[in-house]
Amino acid sequence: MISSTKIKDFLKFIKIEHTLFDLPFGYAGMLLANVITLKIFLLITISAISARIAGMIINRIEDLPLDKKNPRTKERELVTGKISLKEAYIIFFISSIIFEISSILLNLLAGLFVPVILLLFYVYPKTKKFYAISHIFLGFSIGIIVLGGYIGAKGMFPTSPETYYLMIFVSFWIAGFDIIYQNQDTDFDKSVGIKSIPVILDGNILWPTAVFYLVSTIFLIIFSINSIFKLIVSLLIIILLFLRLPYIYKLSIDDLFKFDIPIPFLLLLSLII
Repeated sequence: MISSTKIKDFLKFIKIEHTLFDLPFGYAGMLLANVITLKIFLLITISAISARIAGMIINRIEDLPLDKKNPRTKERELVTGKISLKEAYIIFFISSIIFEISSILLNLLAGLFVPVILLLFYVYPKTKKFYAISHIFLGFSIGIIVLGGYIGAKGMFPTSPETYYLMIFVSFWIAGFDIIYQNQDTDFDKSVGIKSIPVILDGNILWPTAVFYLVSTIFLIIFSINSIFKLIVSLLIIILLFLRLPYIYKLSIDDLFKFDIPIPFLLLLSLII
């Protein structure tokens, strides 16, 4: 029998709160496809959760050598041994299989789309050695969940640009926050050859973050232009994005992340109504 401590370690290992945070992006794709049944809703839920778990674990496995050296990450479960490397691989393969099966049950195209997403998850940690690419790559790896939700619901690629606009918004919004997140490790990243934007700009991340948010804002407005209500919601989201900028050097990552928490749900609200 699995102990409650082990379950807590597992949930912390996969960052269950981030997994739940990404779910609305899959639902947004489903709503944009306008094909909504209980079966599709449940399968997209299972697919999105298992995909996020697989992505988180492969990132932890790939980053393990660095996490062992980084003072900030020395308490991570894979570093301390609370989760063994063998257990991590087992969880990765099980979540990947669940991801594939749930996607196949949605439709063939969704099933064929799974290896592409898993490849993105695998490649992402390796992009950290290239100039500034990792932020965009991470953003796209999460933004593509919107497209995955659409394909899962409808079994085809979107023919109208609306889904792609939302995907690009999510991609640049997440990439912008990743710049802030990576700024925690600027000194360490310099020492191990990671070429993040904070390393390249020596921690001066205000303007590149603002640029990423500006790009995301443009695509959010284009996405919302056909609805007054969506424009109002988009304005609230834009306020949340730019309201944090004066505090990116002052607040902790957890406090800065609180600005993001309402955004996926505001997006869903605008699509539902």
